[in-house]
Amino acid sequence: MTIFKFALIRILRNPLTILLGLIIPMGLLLISGMWEEGGRGYYWIAFTLLLSAFPLTRGLQTDMRERAVMRIMSTPTKTVTYLWQNLAACMMPLAFQIICICVFGMIRYDWSFEIAGMLGILYILFAMTAIGLAYAWAFLFKNKEGETGSAIMMSLMIFSTMFGIFFPVSELNGWQGIMGMLFPTYWISVGIEELLYVGGLSTEILFPMVILVLFTMIFLFYGSKRGTH
Repeated sequence: MTIFKFALIRILRNPLTILLGLIIPMGLLLISGMWEEGGRGYYWIAFTLLLSAFPLTRGLQTDMRERAVMRIMSTPTKTVTYLWQNLAACMMPLAFQIICICVFGMIRYDWSFEIAGMLGILYILFAMTAIGLAYAWAFLFKNKEGETGSAIMMSLMIFSTMFGIFFPVSELNGWQGIMGMLFPTYWISVGIEELLYVGGLSTEILFPMVILVLFTMIFLFYGSKRGTH
């Protein structure tokens, strides 16, 4: 059995995680007021992706804490192979969730194929960043699992409230705007705002996409280094 298949089976053993990750976003899509002009529905979906990513990476975090990666390093399997196959397994439920969201949005709210497609790409990139963040953040508090969960949830609420999810990035002035650029929630909000303003693909959307990819690489590198030491 490949690492990818093993990781995916481990994730699917907890169907509640997947159901919650799908039911909550679909419930948000049923609230019409959140998708009218000026609504924050697009950004709340990003927030649900952020929350969904943490339970999905629990198996990967457990492997790191139990030094399973150290044993893997003694085999022909490279650490980077192990890491990326686990990331791919974590992405599968989120990718399915994103596809359902985009299809439902096209049916219920008449999203154009271009907007739905670009939203899907933005959400996919942000989901990858969220998984990397969940993986890296756990190793800042790896002594007690309860403390880890509490610290993660509190930090997520603060970051998301201040930096683009609950309030437009255009309202982040001065030090808030500067600080916001240090968090992925800011860049997914910039991408969504630009997409909704232009109504399709533009060169301005590519920059926040690149930033999200860089965040993903930084988080995974940090998590892998902390987990193997």
